[in-house]
Amino acid sequence: MAESETSVDGFVEDAASRLPVTKVRDMVEIGHLVSSIKGRDRGRYYLVVGIISQSMVLVADGEERKVEDPKRKNVRHLHLFNVIAGEVLNKALSGRRVTNTDIRREIKSLTETK
Repeated sequence: MAESETSVDGFVEDAASRLPVTKVRDMVEIGHLVSSIKGRDRGRYYLVVGIISQSMVLVADGEERKVEDPKRKNVRHLHLFNVIAGEVLNKALSGRRVTNTDIRREIKSLTETK
């Protein structure tokens, strides 16, 4: 993964995806697109599927980390993109089951270059 660059508007941009990143950690929501910046999963994209506390979240990618066994991550070890997966958020809020297919589809659609 390429180095991050700070843009004029105060956001940090990931050179690979050019999606704006925010540094405000208390704004994390279910469905947020994140990427790992620490650990052996560095550079991998996830969606937030649960919030443990202000500093800890549960993330899944639908492949290595399934919804049934999400990874605990410290938010300081994540890039938070200003993108929320609407389908995942809507399903979670309505109490419907979020599937691994939903997670994979949303990550692919949010991260593919246009």
